[in-house]
Amino acid sequence: MNILILTGQFGMGHVVAAQAIEQEILRQDPTASVVVVDIVERCAPQLRRLVYGCFDFTVNYCSGVYNILNRMAGHCSCSPMKRTMVQKVDQMLYDSQADLVISTLPLSSQYISAYKQTTGSSIPLYTYVTDIEAHNEWIAPETDCYFVGDESTRQQLLRRGISPERVVVSGIPVRQGFHPVPRPVDGPRELLVMGGGLGLIPHADTLLSALVATPNLHVTVITGKNEALRRELQQAYPSFTVLGYTDRVAEYMAKADLLLTKAGGITTFEAIHAGTPLCLLRPFLMQEEANARYVEQHGFGTVLWQKGYEVETLLALLQSPEELADMRQRMAVSLRSLDLVTPLDYFWQSRRKAAC
Repeated sequence: MNILILTGQFGMGHVVAAQAIEQEILRQDPTASVVVVDIVERCAPQLRRLVYGCFDFTVNYCSGVYNILNRMAGHCSCSPMKRTMVQKVDQMLYDSQADLVISTLPLSSQYISAYKQTTGSSIPLYTYVTDIEAHNEWIAPETDCYFVGDESTRQQLLRRGISPERVVVSGIPVRQGFHPVPRPVDGPRELLVMGGGLGLIPHADTLLSALVATPNLHVTVITGKNEALRRELQQAYPSFTVLGYTDRVAEYMAKADLLLTKAGGITTFEAIHAGTPLCLLRPFLMQEEANARYVEQHGFGTVLWQKGYEVETLLALLQSPEELADMRQRMAVSLRSLDLVTPLDYFWQSRRKAAC
């Protein structure tokens, strides 16, 4: 069976989700042929640096502009160069001989949907929504199944007319290796600080400076691909463990008593799988606001909403083992409620129904 997973580097979350899906498929069927493709790099390689560069700049320095553009896209779904991209998709599907297409990116879902509408193709399209908020861009008319993170996301899709049998509440996909391990009762508390793939840690100086003087606390900071920030923090906080990009995130998360991070969908569910309570930085991107409220409502962590009280809130949580234990318990209960249907399960179930 040939499976094509489409993604893009608008942040690292979509790519990490694609990697997690690939791992799950190969675990279930080692004979499957799975190819992960960056749709921008494959279909518009000459625009790759411009597209991703503009995205990174906007998120880093113009988050307000990003949110405005995101809201506009929600009111009028726009897939640029649709006619040209349909031709590119046709060639890509021919080259891959795909039996199934999985998308972790709204743009690729829109392009595959446009391809199916234009050509009459019946190739199955499954979309993984990588945030709790199902933004309108995720809705592509020719999507056969949506895999979503929470029941609230499912309800959003149902209100938009998606039939219940086409929505699976499976959680946002997480790579293998994220699972709880026993935490030592004694010893220093372990705080893990992460800024996502772009290394965005708002108000880092204020928070980290306060943590330096906190007794019985060890801090590990992962800055992702932000090498400039890694060097800066390494020099400013020699007592901390400061890392750049690493493939050992699961290991660091497993031994942390608390994770201080942005409210990204992937990181949130990695923490839930690892049983690591969350302290979320105040969101500044609109999709992160929904993720943060999800964490708060389910009792998986706390959100630093109130300016000026970030340090106080963070330290109070670190010094409350009972509250942290309750958060870990809530995470474990939530995982048991997820639907275990995988893309392969859904594919073969659909084939059997069609044959009847």
